[in-house]
Amino acid sequence: MTQTKATTTGWQRLGRRILYTSFQTHLLISALLRIGLICYGQIHDSQSAVPYTDIDYKVVTDGARQVLAGDTPFARHTYRYSPIMAYLQTLNILLHPAWGKLLYATFDLLIATLIYRLVHMEIKSQYQKTVQHLLSKFNRPRDSDQSLDALDERSHPENLARASACFWLYNPLTAVISTRGSGDCFSSFFVILTIYLLLKSEHNVARSYWLIFGAGLAHGLVIHLRLYPLLFSLAYYLSLSTRLTQTPLDFLCQILRPNKQQLCLISGTLISLVAFTWTFYTMYGWEYIYEAYLYHFVRKDPRHNFSLQFLLQYLGSASSVAEPSAILKTLVLAPQFLLILYLSLSFGQFRQTLPFCIFAVAFVIVTYNSVVTSQYFIWYLAILPLCLNNFKMLSWRRCFGLLFLWLLAQALWLLPAYLLEFHTWNTFYWIGLQGAVFFVTNGYILEQLLSHYGFTQFKISYRKLL
Repeated sequence: MTQTKATTTGWQRLGRRILYTSFQTHLLISALLRIGLICYGQIHDSQSAVPYTDIDYKVVTDGARQVLAGDTPFARHTYRYSPIMAYLQTLNILLHPAWGKLLYATFDLLIATLIYRLVHMEIKSQYQKTVQHLLSKFNRPRDSDQSLDALDERSHPENLARASACFWLYNPLTAVISTRGSGDCFSSFFVILTIYLLLKSEHNVARSYWLIFGAGLAHGLVIHLRLYPLLFSLAYYLSLSTRLTQTPLDFLCQILRPNKQQLCLISGTLISLVAFTWTFYTMYGWEYIYEAYLYHFVRKDPRHNFSLQFLLQYLGSASSVAEPSAILKTLVLAPQFLLILYLSLSFGQFRQTLPFCIFAVAFVIVTYNSVVTSQYFIWYLAILPLCLNNFKMLSWRRCFGLLFLWLLAQALWLLPAYLLEFHTWNTFYWIGLQGAVFFVTNGYILEQLLSHYGFTQFKISYRKLL
């Protein structure tokens, strides 16, 4: 028993040491880890038949090669991204093949920096409001900027911000995906930047309109890069409202009568989106519009993936099977859009709950998407650290239980996928079944997060305030 206590104390001591290490040190360690993974990937690819590098990275590199030759990046078969991605990776050809991986790993670290700053800003602001309310009850007005020492150390903005950033920095999945050459960290950075600017506008009244306009510019750019952030627009819009939406009439008034802040967001988004899209349309014509945008609406991917719709697409890829009817497509899409509408109206109307709203919407988008790969998990994992402090109602045991379920559902899917890919077993129906299990698991996890979501609470020493 004494040995068990000593082990527990040792783990606690190690945890405290990690927690109280400066954020800059964590950033440096994480940068070295990612450089190590990139170097490992170069060695692995030269010696193994199963590559470490993401296939999409190779496709974008080929697109960059076409750009340098004076051609369109869409001359490369299966290039279906914004031309910006090809331009970013031109140094893969001119400098070194790992340049793009270094770039995406850098944005991986920049995401952590934004997480740190955003969480610190929000926790400090919420704490100050709590202190002001507490002191006003006792008729003791005081500037709460000087009262952070009254906080319990576990609720201190610095510690919570550092812990949230470390959740991202030391996540093996996100580190591996960025160093494999996936560009999802690049687009996720602009999603979090949009949230950061919108929340910062509430604390900086003098520059609020410019900050919201900047958020619109970032939002327009990320929609240009990837279509899915378009579904965040309603939540962003409602978070800038000055009145609650409680009835359908209220909702209609919100849409038809935007306030000045909402107009700034709309203007920034349209200017950015139209500018990038029109520029590349004039350069590459209709081919760009189809490959980068329209293709994703008619995409059929019979290759195995995590999606609930995989088996339906696989069976539909046979010429003898008829196309899914419009009714079936509506039944597939309707639950997704209804959930997004519900989440946007429930959590998107308050800037304090906006990060969780965007996380939940991203989670729904990935779960219901017609194609789901591991890279798509970045869409919501990048936003999850912004909400960690709101899940204090979840016990550590339950948190690890939900994580275990999520990983187990993936492992159960990976087994038949491995047998299909490397042993050519006919496991399509098995994969379809495991895709359904993964879908149900995600639904349960989302329900748990929604039911255990809570506002930030502080343990404050009133004596220290005085």
